Amino acid sequence: MTVGTSPATVEPSAAALSSLPREVLKWLQSLDLSYSVRNVKRDFANGFLIAEIFSRYHMQDISMHTFDNGLKSTTKNDNWEQLFRFFRKHHYPISRVDFEPVMESQNGAAIALLIRIYTLLTNRTVPIFLVEDLPEEGSGMSKKGAETLLDAASPPEVIEQRDDHHGRQDAYQIFQAARQHKLAERSVPKAVAQRGEAVPLEIPEVSARSLNRNVAQMRVQQAQQVQALQKSRNTTSTSQRKSTGQVDAGQTSPGGIGFVGGKPVVDVMRPIVSGVLQENDQVMKSLDPRKDVVVSFMELCRTHVPQPTCVRVFQAITAQAHLLIDGVMKSPAEFWRVWKLLCPALVEFSERNPVFESIVSFFKTLGQLMSKEDAPLTQQLLIDGMLPSLAPLLVECPGKREPLCEVVYAYTQPQVLSRLNVLRALKESMSQMPAYVSCLSYFLPMEIQVGLQDEHLLRHYQYYALVALQSPQPSVRVAGLAMLTEVSKEFGNFAHNVLHETDTFCNLVADDWWEVQGQLMLLTGCLLEHAASVQAEGTSADKDLEAIRKTAEQRLLSVAEELMSLKGRSKVVIQIGFCSLAKGFWA
Repeated sequence: MTVGTSPATVEPSAAALSSLPREVLKWLQSLDLSYSVRNVKRDFANGFLIAEIFSRYHMQDISMHTFDNGLKSTTKNDNWEQLFRFFRKHHYPISRVDFEPVMESQNGAAIALLIRIYTLLTNRTVPIFLVEDLPEEGSGMSKKGAETLLDAASPPEVIEQRDDHHGRQDAYQIFQAARQHKLAERSVPKAVAQRGEAVPLEIPEVSARSLNRNVAQMRVQQAQQVQALQKSRNTTSTSQRKSTGQVDAGQTSPGGIGFVGGKPVVDVMRPIVSGVLQENDQVMKSLDPRKDVVVSFMELCRTHVPQPTCVRVFQAITAQAHLLIDGVMKSPAEFWRVWKLLCPALVEFSERNPVFESIVSFFKTLGQLMSKEDAPLTQQLLIDGMLPSLAPLLVECPGKREPLCEVVYAYTQPQVLSRLNVLRALKESMSQMPAYVSCLSYFLPMEIQVGLQDEHLLRHYQYYALVALQSPQPSVRVAGLAMLTEVSKEFGNFAHNVLHETDTFCNLVADDWWEVQGQLMLLTGCLLEHAASVQAEGTSADKDLEAIRKTAEQRLLSVAEELMSLKGRSKVVIQIGFCSLAKGFWA
């Protein structure tokens, strides 16, 4: 019988551990890992996060680009073999016996290893409270002791009765006799006062009123009332959206927020999903007959449905997405039903999985069709419900950012103010600035593709690009340089503005990451090409601006010269330099 806990003085076994201690969890959160820990047994199985933990203490000895955050057995073996060599080199007492159960996702193995790593890296001990199991009642108590307890709890009459039978009655019978005796003693009869005569209660008769109309007439009147209510809601919704400037002149909405109509989306999707699943008898048997086919399929697609079948289902739904438009546009509740039904699959499947790609394709197609039908309503649905759901995924999964950013812009209007509103709402939903800057680096090429050359929009990207250059994370610095390169390449006016910020990014020439060096070389080549074209055209008449241009050009040349030096530079950076500087030299 479990009666309490006690702190463990020695290192506990893995099987005795069920959750991370508070001290270890706070320590992991303070390390600012690239992926948040949701399931300890699963998240630490491939060794990627273990390597990232040690990289915080041994930055020069562990290079995270040599580790892969995958689920394949080859990936796990490669990551842990690198870590094992690192453990032996630095004399950490961690052997294969310690991390092989973690690879196999055994219960408590990852927690035990994390506690040991915490102790090794912080020189702190963690008090572990283990559950103690005491013997069952009566297992360690003699018969004489039980009789003594019963004697103390029983009245004299019961004790004499037990002595007369010489122990023939068991403890349960004695206990029941004691209960009956005590109840008899405590139950004292109480006198009941006489009550007066009850006052008679007068109940009036129910008078039934005859119906002057038949059932058919009542149904007609009810349908007219519902139609009038729907018309009122549509008029109110449209007037509100027009007052806020969300509806352009001459454009009307097919239905308001309160309008309910069209065929339910589940009814549309059901024959499509069933048509594909019926080809696999094993999958049909695994579906829950108590639930709808679509709901049951989404619950089992991760574990029981083969990957090719899942892909075919989502491709079939994408091909028939136009059938869903009438329902989701007339009733936003139907859109939320689709989103809540399929959105969990974006979290469960990895970015390399074809199922994830097919789901992303469906949402992009649905967003494009909805925007053609009613662009303001589509964008409002994005801001109100989709962005809060996508923001945590954009923060925690860098590999999913690019396809999810494409999904976001599929529901966004192509006007400048609409894009800025979506970017502002996304920034409010995301808790981390580095992740937001990374998303901007994916949004910018989409802006250029649709030809949005608005000054306010481009300054928004330029501002966050310059902020990203000061980030301690190399990937964020790379994203900032990439945005400056895209803006300078496509828009000559903004290339001149970037020239004025030369001192801000030229200091990155001493950066140790080759990705930062390569992106800096691309930006340098782009700006040198712009400066050469301006000099050839002779368009600058202001002497001060000409002096600034020449100073910036000399600074860029020195950056290019230093990046092209062979001492300690990557060959990839030198190749990028030759390609990016070629146009500038010819110009």
